[in-house]
Amino acid sequence: MDNRLSVKILNWVSKIWSLLSILFVALFFLAHIFESKEPITLNFSIIRTFIFFPIGLLIGLVLAWKWNITGGIIAVLSIVGFHLDMFIQNGDPDFVILIELLAFPGLLFVILGILKKRSSN
Repeated sequence: MDNRLSVKILNWVSKIWSLLSILFVALFFLAHIFESKEPITLNFSIIRTFIFFPIGLLIGLVLAWKWNITGGIIAVLSIVGFHLDMFIQNGDPDFVILIELLAFPGLLFVILGILKKRSSN
């Protein structure tokens, strides 16, 4: 397969998957806020976890549309940070396939950015 075609396909797969991830996380977040019958109590560990997932993931995926490698790395590192944070808090990294699937476009964007750099040289 032509390298340019591979890059185009990966570009569209990354963007479509990231858009679906962003919409899913936003919908899940809004549902959690509006469906919660109890007041949300914030402490440092909840805020720290929230910064990694979903905030860091969303920021990374949005930035990756313009800066593939930078945004992809932010998305991937946010999920790694989330799992490390879960491990520190609970002794369990809390691997859930859905979270990894939501973050996978970040890895695709990093690969895309590398392929784009190689093809431009």
